Amino acid sequence: MTRMLVVKCLSDETGDDAGDIVARGYVDVDDREFVNILNRLEGYFDCTLWMRSEPARRFAVGDLVERVAAVTAPGGPPEVRRG
Repeated sequence: MTRMLVVKCLSDETGDDAGDIVARGYVDVDDREFVNILNRLEGYFDCTLWMRSEPARRFAVGDLVERVAAVTAPGGPPEVRRG
């Protein structure tokens, strides 16, 4: 479910086909898309992903799914504050 929501978010924001994103495994975005994607994901999962200061504007699907799963797991990592 997490993977489907991440891919949907990436597809909705960029306009790229979800199947193409999955096949590629990543999506490159501009600064506006980067912030919009983070806002959507943090809203979907009611969490903070702590990614706003990262310089890269590429979302690797697998890495993003792992990060969302880690921060939404019960207790989550200590450096992540939910809600």
